[in-house]
Amino acid sequence: MKRLSTLIIAVAGSLCIRAADEKKMTVVEYYLLLPEKTFEAPARSWLQNATVIDKQNGYMRITGDGAQPDFEVALFRYRDGRPLVAICQGELEGDDRVGLEFFDLSPDGEMRQASRKIFPIGDQWSSGDYDKRYEDFRFELLRHGRTVVVRSAKTKKVLHRVTWNGEKFVQEKP
Repeated sequence: MKRLSTLIIAVAGSLCIRAADEKKMTVVEYYLLLPEKTFEAPARSWLQNATVIDKQNGYMRITGDGAQPDFEVALFRYRDGRPLVAICQGELEGDDRVGLEFFDLSPDGEMRQASRKIFPIGDQWSSGDYDKRYEDFRFELLRHGRTVVVRSAKTKKVLHRVTWNGEKFVQEKP
């Protein structure tokens, strides 16, 4: 497993430790650090199915197969530079982009599932059980910017725009 190196900086007589490689890593590198059970097969095996890899904007789109639905990956950053990776997946049969998961970097340099509480709108499975209230919601990770769009599956109308502020996602006013 890849580990981040650390850099020790002396600041006004005290030591400050931070990840030296953190800001240099791309969406692909963080994607490859995702927990093994995130997808039906290891993350590395899905790279050959990538239809979009945009390292500059921190975005990937990957085509699934019979066992793995299509998915999108977007890299957001906390104010202090730490990564937050969003994974938006569909269902095996049916509409795409019904689920949204988040992963952040643990102190030991591995990606771990982050609390869903940073995003103000639930999805069909965010509570752990199927939630009918969200069955019409479809999520869209944008290739540019820090906004996630929530659309109606029926009308395709934008229901919500939710923007990353560096600590959590905030719903924009209509």
